Amino acid sequence: MRDTADRRPRVTLTTSRPVRLGALVVLAVWALHQTFWNLLGHNVHGDESVYVRAGWAYLHGDFSANREHPPTAKYLFGAAQVLFGHGVLGPRIVVGVLVVTVGVTLFWWLRREVGFWTGVLVAAMWLLTPRGFLGTRVDRYALLDPVMIAFAVLALAAAWAWTRTDRSWLAPVSGALFAMSVTSKVSTVVLLPAFLLLPLLFRRTRTLLVGSGLWVFAFVLVTVALYAPMGIRSAITTMVTFQAGQNEHGHPISIAGRIHTFAPWWADAWFLWSGVGAVTTVVLVVGLLAALVLRPGRLVAYLGTALGLLVVFYAFVAHIALANYYAAWMPLLIALAAIGITRLATVLPSPVGGVVATVLVVALVVPAVGESVTIARTHPSGIARVDQWLDDHGHAGGSVLFVAATPTLTEPYFAGRGSMEPDDSPFAAVVVGDDRRFPPSAEVRAFLRSDTDQLERTEVDGFTVWIPRTGSVVERAGRLTVVP
Repeated sequence: MRDTADRRPRVTLTTSRPVRLGALVVLAVWALHQTFWNLLGHNVHGDESVYVRAGWAYLHGDFSANREHPPTAKYLFGAAQVLFGHGVLGPRIVVGVLVVTVGVTLFWWLRREVGFWTGVLVAAMWLLTPRGFLGTRVDRYALLDPVMIAFAVLALAAAWAWTRTDRSWLAPVSGALFAMSVTSKVSTVVLLPAFLLLPLLFRRTRTLLVGSGLWVFAFVLVTVALYAPMGIRSAITTMVTFQAGQNEHGHPISIAGRIHTFAPWWADAWFLWSGVGAVTTVVLVVGLLAALVLRPGRLVAYLGTALGLLVVFYAFVAHIALANYYAAWMPLLIALAAIGITRLATVLPSPVGGVVATVLVVALVVPAVGESVTIARTHPSGIARVDQWLDDHGHAGGSVLFVAATPTLTEPYFAGRGSMEPDDSPFAAVVVGDDRRFPPSAEVRAFLRSDTDQLERTEVDGFTVWIPRTGSVVERAGRLTVVP
């Protein structure tokens, strides 16, 4: 009896079931806060508003809006509004559910391949750390990118499980999930070589022949089914033409304090640094390097290839960059960083490895707590406050002339009654923002100088609001003036 007892695995703090269960409970509760708490606290983004309205229209047979992007994410946003009502709440919940699903998938994946605590670490890094965009996490908005990213990660995980276990039924599951990614936003199509790499990594000829055929069949079938309602040929032609035009003509964006029409190659890295913060960036880079250098295996090769494909596409192929594009890298970068931190703990001499890994993990706690505080304190600001101020002062129905404030910012709150063109007068108010890409025209500057005595000026949360004392603002003979 004593010999049998001696052969039992020794229970330690890290292998104790209560400790592991407790860690999962804490992670789950914190993750739900980061993902779902105060979802209506932050402003509606202009693109978000476009996708949400298009989703509702798609669900009712009108496919005329936003044909420059694929439909799947918008289908989901439309369906969510059936359950939760018009607006962004339902679509934001959809994105949150997908974020949590990715966290569970990453936990399951790395737990099986590397170990329980690596699974916990990757899930925590994904679910808790900042990914800033306009003041809060990018995947708290109903944008296309989080949906695209989520389905891509699920497709990569299913493909890995297919080749790892030789369960052929997982191949079409992966193909279908990848179709849902590409038909949410087309950027992840660049990940195709990563899927082709898998059979080579595992050297399974039967898997390559049988599973790949099933994967392609499911991908094509689901893509056609999702595109069919909006007209496959015209929709894809419109998308390709629009995106090629964007890439050719550029998109003005402020990067590191300068306005760029065509983004420099380092733009997405700069947005990443700004979005996740210096501490988290350093931890991610250290973890990534450790994963690539310390005993890299097939999983690192697979994830690293996928990450490299996305980085090359966004940094060197795409000529524009927006503040949310770096989010496409994050789940793969986080997965590799989690593997790398684990490698540091196990490969470096004891106790150095354990100390280094612990320091890196603890360093992530402060930004994660800061993100929780930000989420709890977030409230409508800026243009949302302007909308409320005009309503409170009796100008709810009047048109507004916007200066240095683009439709992307203003449309969610002033759809149909806001313009940047003076010839759309009359206006009940003139609102001046701080977007340096679109400074006030000579006509507007002259009006604000010459008609000051007929205007009331108010500062509202970063915007300057000019209201006629009587009458409205009208353009006559090429100049703006106040008329009774």
